[in-house]
Amino acid sequence: MDGEPPKLAFRGRFPLTLPGAGRVLRDPEAHWPPEILEQSAVEARAAGRRLVLLASPEAISEVLLNQDGAFPRARLHDRMLGASYGDNLLRGDRADWRRQRRQLLQPFNSPGAEAPEARIALACDRIVDEWAAAGDGAPVDVIRDARRLTLDSLWRCFFCNEASAHAVDSLVEATARTMDAHETAPLTAHLEDLKPLAEIAMERERVRLQADGAGADAVDFNTMLLFLHAGHDNVAAALAWALWLLAEHPDWQARLREEWRGRSATGFDAGAYPVAGAVISETLRLYPPIMHLIREVKRDLEVDGETVPGGFTTVLSLYALHRNRQWWDAPDAFRPERFLDAAPDIRRRLLWAPFGTGPRGCVGSAFARAEMIVALGTILDRLELLPGPGGGMACRVDFVLRPEGRGAVTARPIAR
Repeated sequence: MDGEPPKLAFRGRFPLTLPGAGRVLRDPEAHWPPEILEQSAVEARAAGRRLVLLASPEAISEVLLNQDGAFPRARLHDRMLGASYGDNLLRGDRADWRRQRRQLLQPFNSPGAEAPEARIALACDRIVDEWAAAGDGAPVDVIRDARRLTLDSLWRCFFCNEASAHAVDSLVEATARTMDAHETAPLTAHLEDLKPLAEIAMERERVRLQADGAGADAVDFNTMLLFLHAGHDNVAAALAWALWLLAEHPDWQARLREEWRGRSATGFDAGAYPVAGAVISETLRLYPPIMHLIREVKRDLEVDGETVPGGFTTVLSLYALHRNRQWWDAPDAFRPERFLDAAPDIRRRLLWAPFGTGPRGCVGSAFARAEMIVALGTILDRLELLPGPGGGMACRVDFVLRPEGRGAVTARPIAR
């Protein structure tokens, strides 16, 4: 790779009078000022609303932890989610979100639950088989196939019994391909694509609860739809970025391959893969799928020694936090070694927050990390990734920070 990987170019200029918070979130390049990459907070007006962009690690953590209830979810956030998902476990306080979170993750977190790594590997193997069969140096569509892999993996791990987990579900495959064909369509179109799967998942969840003797009702349909979408879509974007970055950095590709081949036969432990973990963490630092979170601030907030008077809506800019010149050396460079150092102190842990934090942090972060480790290890064990003829990737934002650029990676089978 010549130079740094792609980044967003913020073009907002002071004084910041923005057209509306929703438009700012949809097109941050046009509206965010570059100063947010050098400062901890930037204040603006958006359609009469007082808006503060935050990139301070301590302030972002305080808002997300919300220990005194002074930083509730923004009504704007709920309206945007509600327009697509309806009422679900991410919205407001109306849904029984604590119970539904536990219930959705029960197949992954329960004591004695089957380890999901073997099922994830099955989803990975079929993609690797296809790439290997395409021939030496054939271009591979990592954007499309990362979606196929992650939706397949999610389905096998959460909604299949032992027998059916070994087969490719034709509806899952068709859904992933349809969503890829609708790549630039609105979120509502993607949710329509997922509705047939959500209906089947709801029925299987009801059967599972009855078999377990659980008294709780199954999760509501909108929450199931959210789980299927967010449970694979964000990981697909991150995995596609990681595969391309590794194709551009053969040294890290070789280190990760060596680590995977030396894995223990006694079971999977995500902590036993520090190189893979560092590559994943650095990918998520550069390209957090969820770029920003929105909260109301009801009281004064301390931001790096300065008091910001309360009564505003804050955009917690995870992208700006991860690339802020105050906190990171060479913030736009791909350097996984940042995450191979000794255990970070408290402040360093606050500087990296792709999954959010606090009671409403990402429900599937542990599963996502395990999924990415297995995917990268399985792919690199059999294939060498190389830059493709289509050039590199670029950034695209549709609330999620996505890679853009087909043909950016080629694959070559490795002789064993």
